[in-house]
Amino acid sequence: MDENTKDTLRKYYREIRQKAVDKEKLSKIICGHIKILNFYTNALRPILYWACKSEVSLLEICEERWEKKEKFGLPRCLDKNGNMDVFEAKKYEMSFDCNKVLSPNPKNIILPRDIDCVFVPAIAFDNFGRRLGQGGGYYDRFLRKCGDAIKIGVCFSMQISQDPLPEDEKDERVSIIISEKGIIKV
Repeated sequence: MDENTKDTLRKYYREIRQKAVDKEKLSKIICGHIKILNFYTNALRPILYWACKSEVSLLEICEERWEKKEKFGLPRCLDKNGNMDVFEAKKYEMSFDCNKVLSPNPKNIILPRDIDCVFVPAIAFDNFGRRLGQGGGYYDRFLRKCGDAIKIGVCFSMQISQDPLPEDEKDERVSIIISEKGIIKV
C-alpha cells in the first residue's frame, strides 16, 4: 500500500474533523448510541478510549462508569514503537503515556483474551469496516491480539468515507461503526 495515499487521506480527514462544529454535542449523541448498544450494555469490562486530536469524546461514558463504580479499560501506549495494552481505568490513578495522552496507570492489565468489546477511534472509516488510523499502528497491533472481541469504530459521520479506504495486510477492521447518525453494522 502506498503510504503517501494514506498520508493524503489522513490530512484530508483530519482537516474535516477539525472543522466540525458542535463536536461536544455530536459526542453526546454518539455516547447515547453507545449506551443502548447491546455489545456495550452486556460487556463486563468494555474498552473505551480517551479522546485526543478532535476525536469523539467518550468522557461522558467514562464518568458515568466511574460514578456507578463499573469497571472499564482504557489503552496506554507503552512506547513509540506502536505497542499498546489496556488497563483498568481508575479515575484518580490516571497519568500521561509516552504520547502524552491521559491513560490508566499500568498496573491492572486487562488481557486481550478477556476483552468482549473495544471501542476504536480513527481518522476515517469506510462502510466495509476499514479504518485509517493515526499511522503508528497501535490499534492494529492491539486489535490483532483481541480474538473474538467486537471491534466498534467511533467517529463523526463526516469521517465515514463512501469510497473504500486503502488497506494492507497489517490493517485491522471493525465490525460496527457508530456516529451521530446511528449505528452501521459492516
